[in-house]
Amino acid sequence: MPGKPVIWIVDTSVFLNVLDVPGFNQDREEVLDTYRQRIENEDSFFLPFTTILESGNHIAQLTNGNLRRRFAQRFCEEVQRSLAGDAPWKPLAFPREEELQEWLRDFPQHATSGIGLGDSLIIAQWREQCRMFEAYVVRIWSLDSDLQGYLCNE
Repeated sequence: MPGKPVIWIVDTSVFLNVLDVPGFNQDREEVLDTYRQRIENEDSFFLPFTTILESGNHIAQLTNGNLRRRFAQRFCEEVQRSLAGDAPWKPLAFPREEELQEWLRDFPQHATSGIGLGDSLIIAQWREQCRMFEAYVVRIWSLDSDLQGYLCNE
């Protein structure tokens, strides 16, 4: 009997490797290999709003203007494909005010543990997806140690 299907919440560290952004692509081959395996397994991928924002910020900070433009264009195309349903990942909606208020209540504890607001929001969205998709295993896919190991509904 096969296990439950898997949903991956994609972190900025993974998305930047997929986009091959210079300075953020040191794990690209490993990420792409894992990505291909997960697509073959028919796993699902969600792209949090935080990942979109942080990725855009990293691209805008590239030192070479030509690279900034090239990767900004590639980034926009990939996010637009996601919004149109033409990419393997689906964007997660920007949080409603009530959700953001709840997440902000949790942030001081996360900050005390050294977890930034972006990661805190990804963790909150992971929890939300865990509640919404009980028939799925929900995980965070990140190269950052703070976000590894999040797993529910196993």
